Amino acid sequence: MKISTLMIAALTLPALPVIPAQAAVAATGCPRPATADLDSGWGIMRGAYNLKKGPYAAPVCGTVTKVSQGKKLYFQCWTTNSHGHRWVYARVKGTKTYGWMSVDNLKVISTDRYPLCP
Repeated sequence: MKISTLMIAALTLPALPVIPAQAAVAATGCPRPATADLDSGWGIMRGAYNLKKGPYAAPVCGTVTKVSQGKKLYFQCWTTNSHGHRWVYARVKGTKTYGWMSVDNLKVISTDRYPLCP
């Protein structure tokens, strides 16, 4: 598949359920949905962005690490937060580092489905 086709796929993501508002009021303040390795897809970072502890931006969820522009992420599963933003749970290539990345921060997405986190 050509990169242009992959970029189009990123613009036509299927709808996913939204995390209930109650999840946003977790004890830590950051909801952490259950995760599982359900997706064999990957993505390339658009720029340098923070990999998060949950599917919300700061200050709701803390940072695991900053991921460099052009770095590859291996997808695990997907969710949509209570603000309607799509996030993927992923592993940074070449590491054992996992966390949540907003789909807005990916310039290329390669997956044939968007499996929901359990």
